[in-house]
Amino acid sequence: MDFPYPYFPVQFTKEGTVFQQSEVDALISGVAAGPNAPTDLFVMCHGWNNNMDDATNLYLGLAKVIKAQIDANAVLNKRKYAICGVLWPSKKFEDSDLIPSGAAALEDDVKPGQLQQRVEDLRSLFAATEWPAVASQPPAEFDELKTLMDGIEDADDDTKAHAVDLVRQLLPKDAASSDDASQRFFDTGAASLLAKLTKKLNPPTIPAGVGAASLDPFSTGKVSGLGGAAGFRDVLGGVKSGFLHLLNYATYYVMKARAGDVGVKGVAPLIVKLRGSRGDLRIHMIGHSFGCRLVAAAVNALPVDEKLRPDTVLLLQGAFSHNGFALKGDADRGAFRDVIEKKKVRGPIVITHTRNDKAVGVAYPIASRINGVTAAALGDANDIFGGLGSNGTQTKDTTPEGIPGTLLPVGQPYPFAKGVPPSTPCNLKADEFIKGHSDIQKPEVAYALTVAMAL
Repeated sequence: MDFPYPYFPVQFTKEGTVFQQSEVDALISGVAAGPNAPTDLFVMCHGWNNNMDDATNLYLGLAKVIKAQIDANAVLNKRKYAICGVLWPSKKFEDSDLIPSGAAALEDDVKPGQLQQRVEDLRSLFAATEWPAVASQPPAEFDELKTLMDGIEDADDDTKAHAVDLVRQLLPKDAASSDDASQRFFDTGAASLLAKLTKKLNPPTIPAGVGAASLDPFSTGKVSGLGGAAGFRDVLGGVKSGFLHLLNYATYYVMKARAGDVGVKGVAPLIVKLRGSRGDLRIHMIGHSFGCRLVAAAVNALPVDEKLRPDTVLLLQGAFSHNGFALKGDADRGAFRDVIEKKKVRGPIVITHTRNDKAVGVAYPIASRINGVTAAALGDANDIFGGLGSNGTQTKDTTPEGIPGTLLPVGQPYPFAKGVPPSTPCNLKADEFIKGHSDIQKPEVAYALTVAMAL
């Protein structure tokens, strides 16, 4: 592929470690000091909706829009650039498969074979089958789980509970936390957990306004026989829907755990190695979706050392808790609070967020179910289970360092252009330009990044 800057892919295993040392060696050699050495390195990290080809295409698209903004910037266009493309075994899904309105708006929408297919999707993700170089044999429990999904709605209570436990036994418990109800997911009894997941969900009313329905992650549009023009927003319950929610949540959880492992065990040591090789190299970290969690985990894992800090961080539609950077109390810290308090980024942390991003909302409404909530401001800024890509980092009380703002047209002035303290989260509400979870290859996104880079 014709990247505008030298491109160095580095692939990681599903355990989080470097797959081929030769790729790291090529990167280190490619940024080594010399007359043509790059001054700046972009470290790009993809999310859930990618296989290796999709990830590479994402990086190519981002690189092209970034280059256009760099070329137009008198401060930046004299520098030299390179790209490190982080490749880690995620799973390609369509966004509609993971949002409430696409996955289980009505009990009748859980079609024959849909649960079995979701088991296959989870099996593929677990074993990394779409990343053949790092794939492994999946556990035999998936065969039993797939068989159980055939007629699960008519199974006895013990069989249903056994199916719930099979799913949970496959997942690594060390990534469990309170911010997405995953700790409760493991601690709740199987029967009680399934009862919560099968309840009808009543989302709050979306205020009237132009385009309001498009911001509603539960909207299914017009539904015949249910009032005609009125959209049917209730997500109905039932056993099949409950198991679909369970399998969707398990998919989210595997991605969450793996992104953290790759960040901590793979990318953080890579940054240390890069800084050891080129202490003057500017490093700009860019994450999308679960790649944002990867980036945050990597930066969080860095030793507290001025020489190791990346220069900027760009988090595009992050798929982790909007409380990830928050300090809610001494015993209730966001997973990445140290990134803020210990100032682990030299410049700003730029965060795009929009309620147009329905896919980021998948885990958090399910988390609300697990927590026993069926009617609340689900997924928005007032929900403890809101997502970073929906709402930005929260709130002025829990993350007082945060600066609210809007993703602006190219050329308009950003408040952080005059400089901000290290590791300042800059929330950019992106409703006007980002219309969906993966709609990020935009000049406006690249412009915001270059403003931060030019500080």
